Amino acid sequence: MDIQRSIPALLSKPLLAGLGVLALVAAGFAGDKPVFYPDDPVCCAIKPKPVGDIPSRSTDALYDFVYQSFAPVKRPVNASRGINTLGEVVDSEWYTNRHGRKRMTLEELRRGPGEGHPPKPPFTVVGAKLDGITPGFRMKDAAGELFFVKPDPRTAPEMATAADVIGTRFFYALGYNTPENYILLLNPNETTMATKGEIIGANGKPRPMTARDVQKVLWKVPKTADGKYRLVASRAVVGKPVGAFRYQGTRSDDPNDIIPHEDRRDLRGLYVFCAWLNHTDAKAGNSMDALVEENGVRFVRHYLIDFGAILGSDSDMPKNARFGNAYIFPEKNQAFKDMAGMGINAKPWETAKTPKIRGVGRFQAESFEPEKWTSNFPNPAVVRRQPDDEYWAAKQVMAFTDDEIRGIVETGQYSDAKATDYITKTLIQRRDKIGRTFFTKVLALDNFRAAGGTLAFDDLGALRNYYPPRTYRIAWSRFDQLANKATPIEGANSFAIPGGAPGSYLEAVLSEASQGNKTVKVYLRLKGGEAPQVVGVQRTW
Repeated sequence: MDIQRSIPALLSKPLLAGLGVLALVAAGFAGDKPVFYPDDPVCCAIKPKPVGDIPSRSTDALYDFVYQSFAPVKRPVNASRGINTLGEVVDSEWYTNRHGRKRMTLEELRRGPGEGHPPKPPFTVVGAKLDGITPGFRMKDAAGELFFVKPDPRTAPEMATAADVIGTRFFYALGYNTPENYILLLNPNETTMATKGEIIGANGKPRPMTARDVQKVLWKVPKTADGKYRLVASRAVVGKPVGAFRYQGTRSDDPNDIIPHEDRRDLRGLYVFCAWLNHTDAKAGNSMDALVEENGVRFVRHYLIDFGAILGSDSDMPKNARFGNAYIFPEKNQAFKDMAGMGINAKPWETAKTPKIRGVGRFQAESFEPEKWTSNFPNPAVVRRQPDDEYWAAKQVMAFTDDEIRGIVETGQYSDAKATDYITKTLIQRRDKIGRTFFTKVLALDNFRAAGGTLAFDDLGALRNYYPPRTYRIAWSRFDQLANKATPIEGANSFAIPGGAPGSYLEAVLSEASQGNKTVKVYLRLKGGEAPQVVGVQRTW
């Protein structure tokens, strides 16, 4: 990746959203457009433009599955966007930097989104859903708050409910908008039927709901020892739901949705997060757009929802061993290769064992290979990921300590302590494999800063003992950001930062002899009597 290829990454900063980004790309910064602006690096997207009433749109799950499974990638892979000049994802309606940027407390991690207010009885059932893989119902609690409620399958108690609660907390801490999910132990004596509750009948039309409809859901739910039903209760998100978002293109009725979704780093990076948590069902149908209003401005906020098919769960049953290791429809020629092998050379994931513990399902780290993990079918954003996308996401995963992982897993409220122990241990092992894999695909140098007149940084791979400490070379240049041209400074090959006129820029290229073409380019703005400011980072591989 050279400087010209990385230009779109610099342009992706939201500040330029309304300044003719396409014109700047076409011009290639030819002579009069700066690479860096005075406020670089930005942390946040510009405030969204107000939108009118947006109609809800539907997503055909079958079409999405078939199209993404068989449609070829029709466009070249672009550099990621939705990032600042340091390569970090900016806060927006899609994503908010949380644990990876500013450490959350253990209490905050365990609480997840919202204020930690689970539903309180008595409950009123206002609607039910009997179709689909996981039936459920809608109910209001004592405060009038609406919750969507789903059970575990009778054959796998605690598995899907725990996964849904744990998943929402991990993805929230990783930066995404998620609903509030809680484990609910429902006493049927604390529940009544709404007089005007409705359900969609078999003919697709609404009809009055009856107690029998609710019983059709509850009779399949395994009970606790004291006769309660274990459920996951998901608080309705704020705003008006307007359908799912897709992992490619943009939403034409949202003026703030200007970056093709397949080019967003926060969506490309989902690959690493989903691989870690074994979220094989990250698809359009498990997302939601909501029209919200804040400070008098209406805009669309984007959510990830429904995490019942992560870890070892596949919502209605333990996850199939193939899921997470191969697409449902094999890739080109793979089916013929599998048939030719006739099962003689079994793949590691085909023979990997998972202990039979209540609520665990099929989830293990033994055969987990981060680069080979797959979702159920190709996701247009994650298949376009680049090594710098993976590196960004791996940093977020590596931010979780062992104790923090355990703290989140405990919110799944497994009745068997061995389940908590096993899930925690497996996530720790998968986390470490992710670090070893993606911290070695690029130079894992980060946290660049001016310290005592020198350029300092952290070698994340060495700090994690993935490899011994390395000796890095550095070459300095003066950087003309209007001409987008670097001019080497003769003899400037130490980590001492060269001087220069206030407001001018320097480029430092770091490399390591054994790492081939991998480099990190660091850009600094000189500030006279103050320490130079790091304003840009680019990676090659």
